[in-house]
Amino acid sequence: MTGTGGPDARRAGALPPGVAGPLSVVAFVCELGLLVLAGVTGWRLGQRIDVPAQDALAAVLAVLLVAVVVIVWARWNAPRSPSRLPWPWRYLTQLAPFVAVALLAGLVGLGWWGAVLTVLAAVAFGFSRGGQDAATTRRAAPRP
Repeated sequence: MTGTGGPDARRAGALPPGVAGPLSVVAFVCELGLLVLAGVTGWRLGQRIDVPAQDALAAVLAVLLVAVVVIVWARWNAPRSPSRLPWPWRYLTQLAPFVAVALLAGLVGLGWWGAVLTVLAAVAFGFSRGGQDAATTRRAAPRP
């Protein structure tokens, strides 16, 4: 990255839009962790149900839970989504899958993983993404 996120921009205390800071990296890692936790939670939920095709059910639940998380994220939170929500509402839809998966993870003995991931995500999304939207909204707004 030349010019936009160099040492001068970082020394000034403000990163230009589109340049990832440490909390943005943590937020992205939390997103990946959410997908992994959703898959493991779905698998474990399927393994708890006593049916003849227990492994098949576990695989279906794992894929289904991951798919629901991806669909919610792509619909309302993805940067290029036409129906992306504005900041305060998007923050809630970013945290909703974390809370839902954490609650389900608690049912299968992974409650600590879900709780830690949710708290990390809440902090990372709150500090790394909210200010960016507010700054770009103020700059993009036409002056009267």
